Amino acid sequence: MKKWFPKILFLTGSFCLLVSCNDLQQKQQPAGEDPAVNISENIPEEASEKELETSPEEIRGQLSKKKGDSTIAKFYEIRSYAPVWTSPKKRSAFLGELQKADSEGLSIKDYYHEELRHLLENAAELGQEEAAQLDIQLTGAFLSYAHDLYYGKLDPKKLYKNWGVSRKNKDLPAILQQGLENDNIAEALEDLKPSHQIYRDLKVSLQEYAELRESESSFDKIREGELIKPGEKDPRLSAIANRLTQLGHLSEEFTDSIYSTKLQEAVRSYQKEKGLQMDGLIGNSTIAELNMTVGERYKQILANLERWRWYPRDLGEHYILINIPQFKLSVVKEGDTVRTHNVIAGTRARQTPIFSDTIRYVVINPTWTIPPTIKVQDIIPKVSRDPSYLTNKNMKVYSKDGTLLDPEKIDWSSPQARSYTIIQRAGPTNPLGQVKIIYPNQYLIYLHDTPAQNLFSQNQRAESSGCVRVENAVDLSGYVLRDQEEWNEEKIRETIASGKTIQVKINQPIQVHHFYWTAWRAGGKTIFTEDVYRLDKEIYTRLSAD
Repeated sequence: MKKWFPKILFLTGSFCLLVSCNDLQQKQQPAGEDPAVNISENIPEEASEKELETSPEEIRGQLSKKKGDSTIAKFYEIRSYAPVWTSPKKRSAFLGELQKADSEGLSIKDYYHEELRHLLENAAELGQEEAAQLDIQLTGAFLSYAHDLYYGKLDPKKLYKNWGVSRKNKDLPAILQQGLENDNIAEALEDLKPSHQIYRDLKVSLQEYAELRESESSFDKIREGELIKPGEKDPRLSAIANRLTQLGHLSEEFTDSIYSTKLQEAVRSYQKEKGLQMDGLIGNSTIAELNMTVGERYKQILANLERWRWYPRDLGEHYILINIPQFKLSVVKEGDTVRTHNVIAGTRARQTPIFSDTIRYVVINPTWTIPPTIKVQDIIPKVSRDPSYLTNKNMKVYSKDGTLLDPEKIDWSSPQARSYTIIQRAGPTNPLGQVKIIYPNQYLIYLHDTPAQNLFSQNQRAESSGCVRVENAVDLSGYVLRDQEEWNEEKIRETIASGKTIQVKINQPIQVHHFYWTAWRAGGKTIFTEDVYRLDKEIYTRLSAD
């Protein structure tokens, strides 16, 4: 859906009588970048209390100056061009809500522009033509703000090649009409906002960090360089200790000349909080996090608020929610988290996509059909170097018509080799482990077990080729099948022991949401984790330039 403000409010370039063309070219700024606008202080009392006088004919006349149809014109057409905002009470109600834009991580200046401000300030003196212009502009401002609250300012499908989260469309003009009829503009806008607890919490964090920015102490940025190990000397240790003290992870003055045990404990504490590898080693990832300012954290919160506006408002009564950068899977039922699992997600080069789908079946002792990317980039080069590789890995090769092929007779350097299907049989070396949980999707992504259980001890777990490896995946499979008596824990374990590959359709499909957020609240404070796919900065940069 396209943005309302410039394209509907101004009815595209030919309707510049409502606002100067220079205003259209000004950059929109996210909340907090400039001093806050206080609408009520700018509008004289006599203007705010003025009943505007205009007519359907004036509204229609203003709209007719733009050739072709537009959503805003159709909105007025349905109303027989009756003006919307003649009542000072309705104007005041909307402007009061618009004043809250910054608290949502949006910028009031995107909707309350110079021309609108001028018309509102002079409302007591407007003739019918100008009053019609003001009416149309207020309608456009409402629709633009409503759009951004519901859909977000940015379109994720234009940002990302792989974006698989679908949204229900909203008839925003109908929302406005309903708010007018119910005399409750505030409720109409409130219903458009995300209701997720994480979003509501992040608004609290936004306010906190807006205040913290005003009092942030300066610090010297820490230079990146060689890995610092315990017991080593490094000229950066003093700056690192000072920063950890500032962030509340080190309470004692650092006087050592080497990387001491006390400092290592502080580093590990910080790494744990930020979702970094908690190894006590000071590498460039840890230094990058330490160098983040309050202002940069504020921007990170803005990016996360925007991202939550992209997600569906209703995730379901019973669903699985995966936070990719946190490497955490949660099972939620009727609003309560009933179980959690650590997960391993895709690397930055082979990212786990953001999408939602529905679990349909569980496979016990799964085979692994090698995905095209892994086949071309990983498997074929290995087979070219070692013809016995496939046999050693218990893999079979099939032609397009399903004929079993001898891998040692295949020219693996030929283009035809890429068309073959390679399947690894179930067994201890199969990377899918003992179970996989399938929700058919265009990305060929699923949940699965893994024989490499040691990787779950790491904090930073972007290790897979895109699929999500789950710690205690057999237990999760048992939960998914819990209402099917014939597939109790004992039956699942027996089937695993048999080595047979069995597919079990589940009776109660469960939604799976692969989401991405790097900030949330816990224990009364904001928690930030590493932005493993480097998505936050791009969002904030585009918000600033949009």
